Amino acid sequence: MKSGKMMKGSARTDGFAKCDVACCWLIFFYCLVACSCRTTWESRAREDNFKYSYCTPTVTYESPAWPDSGLSKIPPGGLSPHDSILSSILGIGAYLSELWTIPEDRGGELRRLSLKQKIDQRILVAETESAAVVAELDCEVERASLAGIYLDNLNSKYNHHLTIASVVTGALTTAATALLSQHNAQAAVGVSGGLVSAALALSTINPKGRKIEFYHEKNLLQPIWDQAPVNTGYPLFVWKMLHTRQFSNSGSVTLAESIRRRWLRFELNGKADKDKEGLLFGSGGYYHSDELHTRAAMLSQLQSTILSINQDLASLVVVIGTL
Repeated sequence: MKSGKMMKGSARTDGFAKCDVACCWLIFFYCLVACSCRTTWESRAREDNFKYSYCTPTVTYESPAWPDSGLSKIPPGGLSPHDSILSSILGIGAYLSELWTIPEDRGGELRRLSLKQKIDQRILVAETESAAVVAELDCEVERASLAGIYLDNLNSKYNHHLTIASVVTGALTTAATALLSQHNAQAAVGVSGGLVSAALALSTINPKGRKIEFYHEKNLLQPIWDQAPVNTGYPLFVWKMLHTRQFSNSGSVTLAESIRRRWLRFELNGKADKDKEGLLFGSGGYYHSDELHTRAAMLSQLQSTILSINQDLASLVVVIGTL
């Protein structure tokens, strides 16, 4: 009789243990799913801030065409080859030629002031156009960097949560096998818990992490990468400066060609597959964190190159100031 009662008590205790373990598993997975759903909803709301570009100017760059009328009246050595080409791009050759030959009298002085004012206006337009492109690039760099940092943090939190879930699963599995007395039940719980824990651990091994929708209908990287023969998206002055060999350090390639080579070598490791090329230099799509950081680096390099155009303008301004 006592033996029968003990067996019934043991079975009842085992039943309660099974119930407690099942409840623990249900609560654990409910919390995991609830947290996951909440995180997904919040992430989608935040990702809408990066989805479409807010950097595109509200007006297009409508640069005036400045025909060059030549520097024939300037004496040899009056301008360096560098400044001569820059003057041609700015279309101020006729003004400079007249400055060199203007008489030293009162009427000539008034004319000199008038000519310098016209030259200054051209240079101001060129500087303003360069600054506009730099500002647009700066905005795009910030946008890509923010999206990349956001994904980095999201991936880090995701892996952290999976690690905690894996540890909790292991603890629950250990507790369940200790509470259960039947061998078959212990084995089932141990195997299932081990599989769940392993699955959670493997989920953290994701070198690229999540993706985010990131679009850029206007892409200032594209004309540089494609080496487009026709200006698309840039002010005319900036476009000519980027595509004139004499303004690069070597003088053998244009600034645009030099930038493209650096991108290919340092950002794309010597090659660009079609998918990545279409993503970075097209209208956008689904980006990984590392791809967003790559885009930000490319934009930053292009921005620095356009900023350096001010050095070329400064050289010419100094020469004009002596006339």
